[in-house]
Amino acid sequence: MADLLVPVSTRAIQTESDDGNQHRAKVISPEGSFANAEDIQSAEQALDVLNSQPKPELLLKVLQWISRNILDKPGLDISIHTAQASRFCHVLVNVILPNHWSQICNNKSKITRSMRELMILTLSSVTGISAIALRMRLLIKSDAVPEGESQIRNSGKARLLEDLLSFLEAMLERVNFLSSVWSRLSASLPSSPRRYLLWKELVILLGNGRVLSISAEAEDIVVKGSSDIRERSWLSNGSRYSSWLGRNLCDFLTKHNTDSNDVRQPWTQILERAATLGHIDQVVEGTYNKFICEAGSLVETYQAFTSGLRGSTKTLVVKSLLRCLAKIHLSPLDVGSSDEETSKRIGCVAALLHRLVHGQKDLTDTLVEWLTGEGVVEDLRTRRVVIGTLADDIDVLKTALSESLSNFGDRIHIRHTPILHQEGMFIVQILRYCAETPKEQLKMYFCLRVTLIEQSPTPSPRASVLGMYVGTAVSELVDPPDKRINFSSEEIRSAQGRHYVNLSKFQDPFRPIEDLKRGKVHDKQLVTREGRVPAVQHIKPPSSKSHPPKGSRVISIEEVESEHKLEEEEEEEEEEEEEEEEDLPAHAKPDSDASDSDEDPTVINRDKPTAPVYIDDLISGLRDTENYDRHNLALTHASPLIRRKASFGTEVTDNAQDLASIFTGLQNKWNISNFEELRLQAMIAVLVAQPLEMGQWFSAAYFNGDYSISQRAAVLTTLGLGARELAGYGKEDAALTKSTQATSSFPSKQLPPKLHALYAPSPDLAAPITTASKQVEQSILRPMALSAADAISGPNVLKIRTFSSRMEVEKKRTKPMPNALAKVVADGFFFPLTGRWSMHVQGLYVLIISPPPPHKSPI
Repeated sequence: MADLLVPVSTRAIQTESDDGNQHRAKVISPEGSFANAEDIQSAEQALDVLNSQPKPELLLKVLQWISRNILDKPGLDISIHTAQASRFCHVLVNVILPNHWSQICNNKSKITRSMRELMILTLSSVTGISAIALRMRLLIKSDAVPEGESQIRNSGKARLLEDLLSFLEAMLERVNFLSSVWSRLSASLPSSPRRYLLWKELVILLGNGRVLSISAEAEDIVVKGSSDIRERSWLSNGSRYSSWLGRNLCDFLTKHNTDSNDVRQPWTQILERAATLGHIDQVVEGTYNKFICEAGSLVETYQAFTSGLRGSTKTLVVKSLLRCLAKIHLSPLDVGSSDEETSKRIGCVAALLHRLVHGQKDLTDTLVEWLTGEGVVEDLRTRRVVIGTLADDIDVLKTALSESLSNFGDRIHIRHTPILHQEGMFIVQILRYCAETPKEQLKMYFCLRVTLIEQSPTPSPRASVLGMYVGTAVSELVDPPDKRINFSSEEIRSAQGRHYVNLSKFQDPFRPIEDLKRGKVHDKQLVTREGRVPAVQHIKPPSSKSHPPKGSRVISIEEVESEHKLEEEEEEEEEEEEEEEEDLPAHAKPDSDASDSDEDPTVINRDKPTAPVYIDDLISGLRDTENYDRHNLALTHASPLIRRKASFGTEVTDNAQDLASIFTGLQNKWNISNFEELRLQAMIAVLVAQPLEMGQWFSAAYFNGDYSISQRAAVLTTLGLGARELAGYGKEDAALTKSTQATSSFPSKQLPPKLHALYAPSPDLAAPITTASKQVEQSILRPMALSAADAISGPNVLKIRTFSSRMEVEKKRTKPMPNALAKVVADGFFFPLTGRWSMHVQGLYVLIISPPPPHKSPI
């Protein structure tokens, strides 16, 4: 029988305790009211708790319950698309995040850290990212707002976008995000077509740049809606976003090292989409970062994974990989590096590139095309790497050399090709001769003689000199010393000529790839924090032949040696202590609390109130005048909370009159220093949130309410400044009244306290005078200057413009828009004030003209 009694509907009621301090909504649900998360037995109950404006402690327990049961209960698995998962994502993104995320970012307590980790874990899925992207897209496109209400709506929209963008950054900043999503999808949907559909949606969101574009649009709105200087989000930066994709792809490669096509396909889909973002170098560089650490198996895995790419994507990846190898391993080699060290590094890089492209003809053809095309103007060491990579395939090198040799002797090519390109082809030919066998060198030497004969009467002197360089270099390789070509030219005997001729002596055989790892670590150890190489000081012992004139030198050497021994002993002791401490368990650092430094432990208050998250919490804190901490915290966060909630939900709309009544009659019981400013800012926030309704309410309260003179003055100030803020003069009024519009505190980089106090805009005593003088200048002096300039330019009769210029002016002229602000100001501010003022004046006039008759005593 109990199953037959099912409630038809649920409703929310407002209950107030006897002391008048608790003002909270209790949700009556089909399963009863929930005070603890232990009472939750189903997903429906968890949704009811999330919708009932839970406290941070209760929200943490609900999130813990979701994380514990996310794999046991099918409805809670948010990694797949289900009706229950969509409802959870909708509540978390549209209700919980806007209310709690800003407090989680500002408060670094243990509870908020746990809430942050659990919220990120819960929404780290395709469904979660889709819900966040959809919410941000709706906020960006919600521009159909009347002009009078656009400012408050845009400010609330900017704060919501700021919170969503901050959460998206925190969720995606992990290096193993793609790997974790794929692991959850594989565990929930093993070998199912739904898994590939969900992964395809993730590819569109992340790989295709949809999240990047949405984040960039949201970043523009946030920057325009905030006057603070903040760091740009990496999600809106294409280069940093591509680097993040590359690191995630590398982590995916290491954790899913398998030959299964089920794992290769999702990896190649992400890489192919990421290659279209325009930052392929950052993607490949991020993917390559772990090649040296996993030099053995990861190279073959990468080759197997890239073999499934399309031809155009393969070409982009190989060329980008070549630039990445040159940047990481060849750029640190300075001009003073020895030829042996350079040859070793080039051999290692060539061996790595050879293992990556071995057995793939399309990649080899790409390297040949690069060598004879765009690669002729690249760095010499990069070309040596490519030639060393192709040295194992003689037929490919023959094709490349014959093509470049035919171009090198072509008169039309010499006449019309830039000389820089010809020099690059000349270096390629010399380097190529080094990799040939003696028989092949002899054959090509005869071809070269024919080419030199054809090139000798060229109109370009530089082309002739290049021909002599090639002939001399190859002749030194093939001919005996007495039969070598000798042009007897100054260009050959010059330093540049000998440098070009000696290029034929370079040999870059393959080296072990593991040497790249050792070389990389060695380079890191040499560079200090300042970016300089530390100088090594050596102490030379005195020779037996030379006797020191004084004993001080010997004493100094002994002191240095003793100090060196002491340092070695200390290092050995530290190593022994570290080995002993390895068995001890590591404990987390306790939360820092400023009250711990208090000498009297009895005055420490561990039950500190938190900032209000809902309007009900704000009302309760404002009415709790006996608790100073809670009351002050509610008054401080009143204006930011009201402005953030103005365009989110109906909390402000439902409680606007209660808030206005509380702020108007609020007394400064605790003598708070900035009480008047905080109260005025909160009253303006309530008025701007509902201008039409609250303008009429404040007008009626001024004339009919039972308030003091100071409270009525605050009401008039609220009406005036609120109307000016709606008209777009909020920043000017903030400078005059020393009140700042509340902005949500988004975590950003800040200067040290001393520098921040020096460069941060501080309230200046002369700011009101400066603002007033600028207003006078704009309203009086600037029109006078324009009229004077117009008078000097001549009479109006001579100022003639053609008919065509009038049409251009009409095209540029903006069309008039309906003045929605006038209707709001008229119905909400002007007419209520003037109407009630006239009624009071008329009543006062009647009292003065016709006073009441005197009281007559009965006879």
